[in-house]
Amino acid sequence: MINTQPPIRFDLHMHTTASDGTDTPREVVQLAKRSGFSLIAITDHDTMQGVAEAQEAGKALGVRIIPGVEISAGGQTEVHVLGYGVRDVEKLEDVLRQMQKMRQLRMVQMVDKLSAMGIDIRLEEVQALSGGIIGRSHLARVLVQKGVVRDVREAFIRYLSPGKPGFVARKKLTVEDAVSLITTCGGLAVIAHPGQNHGEKLWPAERFRALKPYGLRGIEVYHLAHAPLVISGFERIARSEGLLVTGGSDYHGQVKTVTIGQGLERWRTSQTDLNLFLKALGE
Repeated sequence: MINTQPPIRFDLHMHTTASDGTDTPREVVQLAKRSGFSLIAITDHDTMQGVAEAQEAGKALGVRIIPGVEISAGGQTEVHVLGYGVRDVEKLEDVLRQMQKMRQLRMVQMVDKLSAMGIDIRLEEVQALSGGIIGRSHLARVLVQKGVVRDVREAFIRYLSPGKPGFVARKKLTVEDAVSLITTCGGLAVIAHPGQNHGEKLWPAERFRALKPYGLRGIEVYHLAHAPLVISGFERIARSEGLLVTGGSDYHGQVKTVTIGQGLERWRTSQTDLNLFLKALGE
């Protein structure tokens, strides 16, 4: 029998004002509804505080919400680990709260460094833009507002990236610990956009394979940062290693010029991979 069901439009990587997005959780769900998406995942940085509001809006609008989180892990080379369908949210949030304290301390230090350079900036101005988790993008937006830089990208290039004068590193979980934490809390751990900064050379099959004993379940293959050859490489690894293939736009609202679902157009097996993903979630 031919399947006449229309394909499900979905996006498994979206941010809200609970971390560094510019749209509230409700607004993100409203955007999904307007854009014809019936399933999205809320994956804010180091918090799940925006999930409840999104789920409430999703029930009202008929948009299915997958609860998620994006944990910043690793050393100087940061690795983001997505966690989907976490069941023991309180256990996860206990660890994330410690990470949030480290974010706050780092922001104080970064503002102090910029002030010492003669830039007129106060911590309160950065905090005013944050609805929850404070991050570098909030600081970048203040620099834009003050005319120090033209846009958020320039703020990162000139001041806020590793090696730049306003950057301060912060202590993070190891990638192994982040994957294990998500797994022990009942979620699916997925490496986010592994080719975003360094491409496939730093993420051979062996590196993903080494994370499987800690609970790694998938690779975010489809992402705007991945060129076609990178996508095919990561997809080949995922299939051969028995890992889920996922994808998302990494939507942040006005912080990035990215629209919902962008970067997923070339995903020819999206419906099959979504079904495998949902099955792994136990749904």
